[in-house]
Amino acid sequence: MKKLLFISLVFLSSLSGFAIREVIKVGIYWGNRPSSTLISIQNGSYQVIADGNVIKDLEVNQTLVIRASESNVQLSSGGTSLGSFKNLGIKRKSWGSTFSIRGLSPKTAKRTYNDNLHISIYRNRLKLVNDVYIEHYIAGVVEAESGSRETYEYYKVQAIIARTYVLTNIHKYSKYGFNVCDRVNSQVYKGVSTKNPDIVRAVNDTKGLVLVDSDINLIQAVFHSNSGGQTVNSEDAWSQPLSYLRSVSDTFSNGMPHFNWNTYVTTDKWLAYFKKNHSYPVEDSSAREFLLSYCPESRERYLSPLDTNILLKTIRKDWGLRSTYFTIKEEEDKVYIVGKGFGHGVGLSQEGAMRMAKSGMAYNKILHYYYKDTHLIHLSALDFFRGE
Repeated sequence: MKKLLFISLVFLSSLSGFAIREVIKVGIYWGNRPSSTLISIQNGSYQVIADGNVIKDLEVNQTLVIRASESNVQLSSGGTSLGSFKNLGIKRKSWGSTFSIRGLSPKTAKRTYNDNLHISIYRNRLKLVNDVYIEHYIAGVVEAESGSRETYEYYKVQAIIARTYVLTNIHKYSKYGFNVCDRVNSQVYKGVSTKNPDIVRAVNDTKGLVLVDSDINLIQAVFHSNSGGQTVNSEDAWSQPLSYLRSVSDTFSNGMPHFNWNTYVTTDKWLAYFKKNHSYPVEDSSAREFLLSYCPESRERYLSPLDTNILLKTIRKDWGLRSTYFTIKEEEDKVYIVGKGFGHGVGLSQEGAMRMAKSGMAYNKILHYYYKDTHLIHLSALDFFRGE
């Protein structure tokens, strides 16, 4: 017990310079920023703050039209112009308040968000930043990343890795003035979680829980759709080997919706790609054999042992394949590629974890299966040890 307490203290001390944030700044609509948008109040009440001054109160069903105009934000309500400003804030007056956004140009479906919104201009379009309580954000991520039909136990898994991921990557978009964006290269986030109350319950029941490695550092809690039956080492997908992201056998992913796939390409096109892009000796019969008859027994890093410059991850990217776990077979004038899995294959397989949860496996065992030698730690303890 003393050793565990010591480890916890070391961990908390190491985080003393790390802001354990209750509010996350999320760049929303970041992949398709609108030039104009309609904002309406769904619940509670808000204040409109323009360049530091409160200019209007908003109640349920009241709306604002916001447009980008060169370097300023133009604001109107009820057909009346309220002015042109550098920075605009939509700040909640009461807990639980929500607002919705609908893009006018380009047109987008309505989304509803918790908490606050900051609006400015970036490259002649609106920069929309949701200042959101972290657990509200986590609930939105869990719903967007895993849907509304999973088990309560699986939602606890997704909540913990989502929370760990955002805190590990808290500075990813700092040069743009926020922490993370709402796209897949951060975590998918579409606003308030509304479709399954188990999601919010799972988030609340795991509040503050994150994963750390054996050195008591927050881990990169990466995940993918389906491993194809075997996850990969981190260095096989990226460059850095991480002790907790090791390849593991994953029979739980077998037979799930994204377990297998197939495609084909003409032989001439396939060979031409390797000759042009990799200077591969396609005229050599033994070398050519690796390109036309490839059947690994397990996941590998390279297509051919004759050329370790040809990474499977490069082939996957260039050809838009679902994974790097595939076989190749030539028939007549075509090359058939039959693959397993969906995604980079590192860390947790979502479909594998979903099956584990449905079989009755506890969330902590699922996490430790995919993330080796990691520990679950509660970040809220930090406030106690810092005397806050």
